[in-house]
Amino acid sequence: AFLQYTGGTTGVSKGAVLLHRNLVANLLQAEAWYQPALAKIPAGEQIVTVCALPLYHIFGFNTNMMLGMRMGGCNILIANPRDIPGTLKELSTQRFHSFPAVNTLFNAMANHPDFDKVDWSSLKISVGGGMAVQSATAKLWLEKTGCPIVEGYGLSETSPTASGNPANATEYSGSIGVPLPNTWMTLLDDDGRECPRGTPGDVAVHRRDVHGHPDPVFFLGYWKRDDATRAKFTGSMTDSWCRTGDTAMQDKDGYLWYQGRSD
Repeated sequence: AFLQYTGGTTGVSKGAVLLHRNLVANLLQAEAWYQPALAKIPAGEQIVTVCALPLYHIFGFNTNMMLGMRMGGCNILIANPRDIPGTLKELSTQRFHSFPAVNTLFNAMANHPDFDKVDWSSLKISVGGGMAVQSATAKLWLEKTGCPIVEGYGLSETSPTASGNPANATEYSGSIGVPLPNTWMTLLDDDGRECPRGTPGDVAVHRRDVHGHPDPVFFLGYWKRDDATRAKFTGSMTDSWCRTGDTAMQDKDGYLWYQGRSD
């Protein structure tokens, strides 16, 4: 379908080759995950989403453009979200249900004096991604909108979402949630062994789903970078763990708690 370039946080940015089946599979997962929030929208009302993310980034591309089309929704395009006064002025004229954003945008908006000029009463889900959401930001956002930020986790190589908190959560948890339907995740130590719960480890996503079938959300490989593709996985390209380079801890209930980069 296209080349999605990674953020390059640990070196040169690489082009993840994403196929049509990768995007479709993750859209179906995301749509299923959204259902508890969608159930709060009055029957027959079109879902309206604030699109304040760059569409060249996998988060905005998937959560705004592709998922919006899949659900028959409407996106309110904010061309320059760094213009906080302009963003809030536009939103003050709109009614919307969904707002995916990064921590810096949530924080800048919630702390702006014009924030209360927007009617937030129709907001049913605020999705945090792209970077860790800070607890102070999440607390302020909930106080001002009544809609908690539900944080998710993903990467370009998984098209992108791998885990998320329940879409009908009533408060911010600080966790990056549990794996999406059919996704198989674990934490690995330096020797490739699975870490027990409560012990930090490298976040890894398996190339096979929970039923043992090839996981369709996985990218084909890095464009013209076979060496980097092989280095990303613990074994064969058909049956192995993909190390994400992120560290997390899993609690007794299976929720993942992000710790930081491991490389």
